[in-house]
Amino acid sequence: MSTLKNNPTEKQKKILDFIDNYIRKNNISPSFTDIARASGISTGTVRDQLSLLQKKGLLSWAPNTKRSIKIRSQENFYPNVPIPLLGTISAGEGINIYENSDPEIIDVSGDMITTGFGHYCLKVAGYSMAQDGILDGDIIVVRQQASASDGDNVVAVLKENTEERATLKKFYHHGNKIELRPRNQQLESKFYNPSSIEVRGKFVGLIRQ
Repeated sequence: MSTLKNNPTEKQKKILDFIDNYIRKNNISPSFTDIARASGISTGTVRDQLSLLQKKGLLSWAPNTKRSIKIRSQENFYPNVPIPLLGTISAGEGINIYENSDPEIIDVSGDMITTGFGHYCLKVAGYSMAQDGILDGDIIVVRQQASASDGDNVVAVLKENTEERATLKKFYHHGNKIELRPRNQQLESKFYNPSSIEVRGKFVGLIRQ
């Protein structure tokens, strides 16, 4: 039974609601800056409030890890699901495709899983998606699908000559061209003919080990 001491304040309720809605919409937790802007407070106050909410048992977060916030209610209601770690995905220029014939199995929170779809994990190599909180060495959860909407982070296969390379980028359709946009200010988008791009899945979650 919860006690009054463990109940969130009105400010904390607003923060929790924002985090909850952000995660459900984006499949990744918000940054301190995201929370600060939405709540009208400083990032220092965000850190203080998250610490208090963690002490109350209402969320968990790793202080030295970006986008690691989890709402406790989400953890409680969604049991883990075993998903195979199939290989590596480039968050850069692309990486030659390979799949592990004997994949490691990763326990993934059930809130990342969509009923009726296949899912798999990939390890990220590179920093082209760093502004979305996806870093080198992270493990991403991917929902298998061949289509994408503008703004989706996708696993795309680049077909060039006889070689196929896989990359993780933000997807945009511009009529007769497909834009694969990095989330790193030092890198620029690349544009491809639709026939040279194949979407293999959509990013739906991140695991930082």
